[in-house]
Amino acid sequence: MRAFAVRSFGEAPAIHDLPVPVADGALLIRVTFAGVNPIDYKVVDRLTSSSTYPFVLGADFAGVVERVPAGERDFHTGDRIFGMARTHGAYAEYTSVVPGVRTEPLAHIADGVTDEQAAAVPIPAVTALGSLELLRVAAGQRLVVLGATGGVGGYAVQMARSRGAHVIATVRGDADEARRLGAEEVYDASAVDVIDALHKSHPDGVDAVLDLVNGSGAINRDAEILKPGGGLVSTIFAADEKWFAERHIAAHNIAGNANPFSTPQGLNQLAGMLADGIITARIQSTVALEGAGQILEKLRKGGLRGKALIRM
Repeated sequence: MRAFAVRSFGEAPAIHDLPVPVADGALLIRVTFAGVNPIDYKVVDRLTSSSTYPFVLGADFAGVVERVPAGERDFHTGDRIFGMARTHGAYAEYTSVVPGVRTEPLAHIADGVTDEQAAAVPIPAVTALGSLELLRVAAGQRLVVLGATGGVGGYAVQMARSRGAHVIATVRGDADEARRLGAEEVYDASAVDVIDALHKSHPDGVDAVLDLVNGSGAINRDAEILKPGGGLVSTIFAADEKWFAERHIAAHNIAGNANPFSTPQGLNQLAGMLADGIITARIQSTVALEGAGQILEKLRKGGLRGKALIRM
């Protein structure tokens, strides 16, 4: 099979011919689309000489079950499914996932939902769901999403609006997109200091902040706009939880396996949201496997606003 992979330590990722994966107790899945996420190039940057090679990039996918292990009852040959293939990787014609593993959730694709839409969901939407649950976002609350038109932010805005929250978005030049997603207030970070602007427009503070952009130190300014007892989530592990607790703010860092909703149950919940139209995928571009390197570099440089997919 063809796969976009790092063959050995120190090599750049490229297309290679690799064996079709075989693993005890695992489904064999023919990948139709793989979702592109920032973690895909970040993981490559962290590879070491002791990493397992060849290393196939990607995790998010949609595809068709080709083979099931003995005794498997939830998935059958021919089922359309989507999920996260963190162990084997998803930038390949085939991937392999053991059903029921918490960190590699799988779910069926509902009728009426395309493979493209499903492949765009797993990691960003699970991150958004986990963030809103930690923040206990509910009707009537004021939620600020810093970086609202990125992959996670776009899903978070849609989910928060479905819960009846008042969504306040910060963006960089794409205010109309944030409003289409459901934000009721939008602040352009390329034109104003958003923390100063939010402090003026909400002097009593907001209930929660989902910060998708600020690193360590810079994220501390979020405390200026939060009510005592409010909540903060960082998706890049930038929040000093103790520092915020001293200011009566419940801060959480969430990403990858640290997300309590990165589970089969969480993904099934998202499958229902996708089927019911509560969330929609914003697919900006779809490329063949040969374009994987270029699309990853574009993502690394911040040139993507919507979702990118790789078509197998």
